[in-house]
Amino acid sequence: MHKMIFFLLIGSLFLSGCWDQRLYKELSVISVVGIDGYIGDIRGYYAYPSSSSDPTKYIVLEGVGKTLREARINANKKTEQTMDTAELTTVLVSEESAKKDLYDLLDVYYRSAQNPMTAKVVITEGSTKDFLELKESFPKEIGEYYLDFIESFEQATIYPTTSLQLAATGMFSEGRDLGLPYLKTSGEKKLPEAEGMALFNEKKYTGVHLSLRESTFATLLGFGKSKIVELAYLVDKNERKTSVGFNVINFKKKMKITQNGDQIKVQYKVDMPIIMTEYPPDNLDRRKRREKVEKFIEGRVEKDIARMFKKCQEVSSDVVGIGEEIRAYHPQLWKEGKWKEVYKDIKIEAKVNVDIVRSGSIR
Repeated sequence: MHKMIFFLLIGSLFLSGCWDQRLYKELSVISVVGIDGYIGDIRGYYAYPSSSSDPTKYIVLEGVGKTLREARINANKKTEQTMDTAELTTVLVSEESAKKDLYDLLDVYYRSAQNPMTAKVVITEGSTKDFLELKESFPKEIGEYYLDFIESFEQATIYPTTSLQLAATGMFSEGRDLGLPYLKTSGEKKLPEAEGMALFNEKKYTGVHLSLRESTFATLLGFGKSKIVELAYLVDKNERKTSVGFNVINFKKKMKITQNGDQIKVQYKVDMPIIMTEYPPDNLDRRKRREKVEKFIEGRVEKDIARMFKKCQEVSSDVVGIGEEIRAYHPQLWKEGKWKEVYKDIKIEAKVNVDIVRSGSIR
């Protein structure tokens, strides 16, 4: 018995203590950060819960500085507790700030192991302060709200999965550009609303964003289908507008790259089986009616894809990743350091084949 007590006492000397523990009661746990301005004159906004019993209540601290670190230090002086970003879910960056150099603004979050690399990166229309100091209270903790908000659009294949880690990869990739969620505020209550995908050229926001539908096709072609894809169009039928809604079951693409002299042509062949979710005229069990609807959807999808690529090429933003394909499988077409110049002038076409596999819940 005495020997056992002796060994326990000796062993306890080698046990490490919790020397690096951080107690929540001593911290202001920041879940959302907003960034306005530029390096040299920057503002940071930091949201954290103000009530332990009601997580929907929160405080926004504002800090000003020449660097984001200085802005955070100055904001920290306004609270009795130390700010902590270990549970950061979202980094909001104003569009004007992102036009300079996004990496310069995010560098402070890559330098500390305490910052989660899974945090979402979002571009906002106007000041990020408007997205934190809202007239309407959120139904949940603000960080959780923004995280769920962005993830819902990722699951709907409108945005590719985004995070601090993936943003860094996209900014330094030579064959694919970064595309980030673009939000605006709308209505009297100024609630956040998804507007589309912000197009980047290397580390700078181009000032152009895709629409939600264009974002969907950019995500489908560049990253593949997520959980769901829901689309809807209007068709003029007998001088009356008719809705055509459907869910995409699968999205299979084949890419072909050809060259004729200096002209490079990229052709996509897409197979897209769908389930009809809305079509008031019905009678889709009739072959001619079915084929007519399929042709209509094919034409509209091809136009949307063409419009999406036109926007991307005009600002030299290769969010779909055509450069990765060319560099990997057609090295003779890859011009080191000149891909963006080449990308703007390549011809891109998409041929879509739609197949209605189910037109309702019973057939």
